Amino acid sequence: MRILIIGAGEVGYHIANRLVREQHDVVVVDDAPEVITQVQEELDVMVCEGHGARPETLERAEIDQAEMVIAVTHSDEVNVVACMLARQYGVPQCIARIHDGDVETSPLVAAGKRIGIDLMINPSRAVAEEIQRLVHMPGAEEAAEFFEGRVQLISVRVHAAAPVVQQRVKEIGARFPGDLPGVIAAIQRGDKTLIPRGETVIEAEDHLLIIGKDQHLQANLHLLGLSPNRMRNVLIIGGGQVGLQVAHLLSQDAARYNIKILERNTQRCHELATRLPQVLVLNGDVTDLKVLQEEGIRDIDGVIVVTDDDGTNLIAALLAKTHGAKEVIALINRPELVSLVAALGIDAAISPRLITADAMLRYLRRGQVLSMFTSTSTEAETLEMEALPRAKIVGRPLHKVNFPEGVIIGAIAHGDTITIPRGNTVIEAYDRVLVFALPNAVSKATRLLGG
Repeated sequence: MRILIIGAGEVGYHIANRLVREQHDVVVVDDAPEVITQVQEELDVMVCEGHGARPETLERAEIDQAEMVIAVTHSDEVNVVACMLARQYGVPQCIARIHDGDVETSPLVAAGKRIGIDLMINPSRAVAEEIQRLVHMPGAEEAAEFFEGRVQLISVRVHAAAPVVQQRVKEIGARFPGDLPGVIAAIQRGDKTLIPRGETVIEAEDHLLIIGKDQHLQANLHLLGLSPNRMRNVLIIGGGQVGLQVAHLLSQDAARYNIKILERNTQRCHELATRLPQVLVLNGDVTDLKVLQEEGIRDIDGVIVVTDDDGTNLIAALLAKTHGAKEVIALINRPELVSLVAALGIDAAISPRLITADAMLRYLRRGQVLSMFTSTSTEAETLEMEALPRAKIVGRPLHKVNFPEGVIIGAIAHGDTITIPRGNTVIEAYDRVLVFALPNAVSKATRLLGG
């Protein structure tokens, strides 16, 4: 597929990189010469320097040949206008990133709907939903749901004293009780991502992707050296759009959570108090230790740091963690800073870049791919896919299937039944299959299931 990406920032670059690995024909447009030079040097794509909402730029980028436009500049207006022009040039599919927090009343969103933009992604909302999943699964660095929430995926770091250290994967699986035990689907060891086999040995500081049922995963976190902590008292640091969205989602379950928001801007505090009547809004410096201590940081189960500045988020998260907060989640925009999170003892990092890109890639792969998740702690992608009747994998025991390198099947949904596959398991047509694949093996995984 020929895809035109407008905006080569972190999200645009990440999407382009993923699509190139899947053998799509990609054209990248950006108005910054240094950005275009970097993209041209690092990715196998066509590039076009210029303003993404001007017809002359789009014509130089050969928009008339594009099958999809993905507009991810930092300007909502540019993204919507670019998609409007794409429609006029006959591009069949358009995706736009929209930062406007008031999605329901935004005139830009209304305009996007009128011109037929197929998908509009609001990063703040998508990030808030990811944070909500992490709050529900304390101890995890990342969390996702598949098969309508019946199966959970978590990313965890193995502590040195964990019982699973120096154990083989096939031995660990037997220690997870229940009808859907935990399955280790991928391992990040240093800068290398492994798709494990039964003989693979777990080492301290490995990052594991594990799937299973919610209750079984929570009950067995101790095997990984973690102590599950049910979040009750939650402090949100930063009252911007993400903080507002997180507070709104959590306050819908007011019986479960006591929620506070700490925001330094007085006027914004008044706005938050009006919009969030069930949330206690506090005015203060988010990086002031005295303020955190006055709010009883030692009694806080979960701290969620979501200001608009990465440096502020790292400082506030570190202060909260070192002064008694049990679980700390930090929003980190710059990908090179994500690796600092674990080193500083912060429990989880949220990447708006990956979350936004995931939503767009999920739409691009829609049809056979029903859902997907890209981990920040490993390079593995998780795909919920439908096994098509023509697939070679259908109707054969798995031990007779020649699996591509870098691909593993983690779970199968057949009607209402979910199973962990074994060698004699047979996948039937239209079963839903949870597949883990390294980036260069995603297209092979799709073909394996008949795509």
